[in-house]
Amino acid sequence: MLISEKIEAEFNRQVGHELGNSHQYLAIAAYFEKEALFGLAKIYSKQADEEREHAMKFVKFLLDAGASPKIPAIAEPRNTFGSAVDAAQLAYDSEVKTTEQIYALVDLALAERNHIAHNFLQWFVSEQLEEVSSADTRLNVIRRAGPSVLMVEAYLAHE
Repeated sequence: MLISEKIEAEFNRQVGHELGNSHQYLAIAAYFEKEALFGLAKIYSKQADEEREHAMKFVKFLLDAGASPKIPAIAEPRNTFGSAVDAAQLAYDSEVKTTEQIYALVDLALAERNHIAHNFLQWFVSEQLEEVSSADTRLNVIRRAGPSVLMVEAYLAHE
């Protein structure tokens, strides 16, 4: 096996985090859909798909490294939101937390001098810049719209 049991365990844990993020984004998309905010629903639904793809990257890496993927149970995501800002804030906070998780995995790979795992994780380091930036932008646009979130829908229609 090309990775230690500790890296294997932590990567499997990250599979769960990524799948949990996917479920949370799906719940956020459903909230926006229910509120007839279809542009926002589409964005968060796409984000849910991306998070699942991230989990699959970890699974594929584990397989390629000769490890055993273990797909964990996923906790129920938060399904109720007080406002569009509340939902977008949760998404932003989730991306910040995911960035911290990826950094911890990088630190582990470096500590173990596992260059294969470290190299694999560099894609996620770059991806988190885009993820946090996008989540921050969406949150700020929704905040600026204030109670008239329909303005966000109009803004999205012209993107």
